[in-house]
Amino acid sequence: MWAGSPDRGDDRTAAATAGSSDAAGTVLPMFSRTLRLTSLLGIEVRLDPTLLVIAVLIGWTFHVRFSPTHGVTIAAVMAAAGTFLFFGSILVHELAHGVEARHRGILVHGITLFLFGGVTEMEAHGHRPRDEFAIAAVGPWASLVCGAAFGLVATGTQVLPAAVGQPVADVAGLLGWLNVALALFNVVPGAPLDGGRLLRAGLWWLLRSRSRAITITSRIGQVLGLALAGLGVWLLVSFSAALIGALWYVLVGVFLFGAARGELRSARLDEAWSSTTVLDLFPGLHTRGLEALVGDPRALPTVATDADVHTLVDAFRDHDVVLISSSGQPVTTLSEREVARRLATLRRRPRRRSTRAAAIPAGDR
Repeated sequence: MWAGSPDRGDDRTAAATAGSSDAAGTVLPMFSRTLRLTSLLGIEVRLDPTLLVIAVLIGWTFHVRFSPTHGVTIAAVMAAAGTFLFFGSILVHELAHGVEARHRGILVHGITLFLFGGVTEMEAHGHRPRDEFAIAAVGPWASLVCGAAFGLVATGTQVLPAAVGQPVADVAGLLGWLNVALALFNVVPGAPLDGGRLLRAGLWWLLRSRSRAITITSRIGQVLGLALAGLGVWLLVSFSAALIGALWYVLVGVFLFGAARGELRSARLDEAWSSTTVLDLFPGLHTRGLEALVGDPRALPTVATDADVHTLVDAFRDHDVVLISSSGQPVTTLSEREVARRLATLRRRPRRRSTRAAAIPAGDR
């Protein structure tokens, strides 16, 4: 799964990330309590505390599966190793998204592992349908490669003594099938899954409208979420013994529904930001005047009054203040904090329709 930058809640970060909300970006929980783990291939990896919940559940499930055959102690070791490697597989899936995005010139903000697996946060704008297709496809492909690798390990353990080889084979074999299942689930054509991204890329190319493609895949994602939640409720009512499985279907279904709905709202906000100029955001700029600055104002990034909000937000990456110009002449300055506050107002009242068509030139497909 991959996403645009989520909004993080404070004034400074709101301005820094406002221009990069992607469809999947705001569908996911806003990771305000993440812990930085490490950096892999130049991409920051973070951990959300909710991951611990699913880690315990998966570890317990592995232990229940292995203990009848291998005993409680060995099963505990197998469960711990299997859980660690399972989340390692999810990290490989997300890294594949991130590396492919960077290869295509798209800024990657990081990877967050959380309750439902992982999400790769990257810029939402500036890429093309073929970029989106490739970035989405590489994740399930990486999971299939992991599945094949675990399958080879399970087969190769035949040369080891049975006391060692059999536990390794059982763990590797299970992880192989889980990675295949992960790949297949992710290609289901509904947002925010990778399959939804693949479908969105195809519809974007076909309809020449990213916003229409997002609307369609988001609706499909909502239907998928409702279907899974409904299946869970039905299992809960009909087969009370399948309590954990039923609750899991409900939980995933509710998440997918909320994620798809959030993706649609995020896309509409992104469209609103794309069709809003600096002068639209601050109508009184020309009357403010240029305030006294410490240092040379020419060292500040300059944004024209007719530039869109994305351009304004991007200018704050290395500065707290930007210089606003009109017809090449400096007009005033804007701080990141005041831009963030104005964007918060726009976020609460997004436009129903953009005044600009979200079409793409034929050469960019």
